[in-house]
Amino acid sequence: MKKFIFLLLLCLCVPGYSVAQSNVSLVDTATCQRPLLHISRGVETHMNMLFNTGLVADISQNGFTQMTARMNYLKWELKGKIDDDFSFHFRQSLTKSALSATTDKAVLSVDYANLSWMVNRKFSLTFGKQLLCLGGYEFWMSGYKVKEFSLFNDYMNNYGTGFTAQLRLNDCRSLSFQVVNSKTGDDDETFCYGRPEGIEASKIPLLATVNYERFSPSREWQLRYSFSLGQQAAHHGMFYFTSGHVLRRNALLAYLDINFSYEGIDHKGLVSQTPVIIDRTPVTARHAYYFSTIFNVDYRFSPHWNVFLKGIYEQGGVASRNAYYMRGTYFHEWQAQLCAEFYPKPKLDLKFYLLAQCRQRYINHRVIENNADNWNRQRLVCGVVYAIPVF
Repeated sequence: MKKFIFLLLLCLCVPGYSVAQSNVSLVDTATCQRPLLHISRGVETHMNMLFNTGLVADISQNGFTQMTARMNYLKWELKGKIDDDFSFHFRQSLTKSALSATTDKAVLSVDYANLSWMVNRKFSLTFGKQLLCLGGYEFWMSGYKVKEFSLFNDYMNNYGTGFTAQLRLNDCRSLSFQVVNSKTGDDDETFCYGRPEGIEASKIPLLATVNYERFSPSREWQLRYSFSLGQQAAHHGMFYFTSGHVLRRNALLAYLDINFSYEGIDHKGLVSQTPVIIDRTPVTARHAYYFSTIFNVDYRFSPHWNVFLKGIYEQGGVASRNAYYMRGTYFHEWQAQLCAEFYPKPKLDLKFYLLAQCRQRYINHRVIENNADNWNRQRLVCGVVYAIPVF
């Protein structure tokens, strides 16, 4: 607890930075690069509609499951500059719950609602709801371009209300400090089976993150490393280490993400929902941990065609025995994705894609006291992704 308070005070005391336009992330986070539209009084802004929709067919170990048409991702965003010093970003998801969050006080469907202040060329601050300052290509890339997320990123609260201070060390290095809410709702909403009995609620439900980013002078590679520390409940905190290693050379783009989390109370819920013991009242696990490694290679062999191969390995378990949860690794999961993307007009952010995915989960029966079955699924998706530049 003392370490967390010290880190929080450090974040409050450190100024931020502003990254020069040439210091753009190798991760493709932009949606549309149209010139900004001058509206009035020096305000420059643009609006995008983002969507990812497709026809999905699933096959499990029991045979064909179903075929459905899904709107996987539908969002609209407004970005712009008020003047040379201030900019804003607002984005809302239309495929997410519109219920009000008890902590943030904003509806859960709002991803971004923030204001950035560029104090000088080395120093900036961002206030409001924003993306967590974590490492990793998959996490940082625009979500509407990710066909199927890893479990690690898919079961996280990716956005929080707070502030980020950023310091530009030089043209190739930057350091970021962020403090946001560690949860958006109360404990019954945050943890899959609520806060375990006998544990008091947190008085400082915050998550503090330190992020280091480095580019090569040629911008061919990029490194991102993040360390996060937060409190979930009294005497129960969480720790995250996330990292991304990106290489972009001509038509080739490759990345390797390595992520680890320790959660005093199982925040992702994957361990808690693993069938441990039947005929007992479910309890959220404590001392849960997750590990994930993601490897991806993209090759744009023509202006109209891109292919990628993605592999994911993940595991989750319990670091210390609690309630009826024994210590050990509860599951291992492998995932492979092969995708072909077609760009009918290379200058537009529009693509059609065909994705084949295979997932296999293995249950560790040495720590599970029933006959839970291993799980597998094959998925075929034919879809379209587009960022519509409204203005």
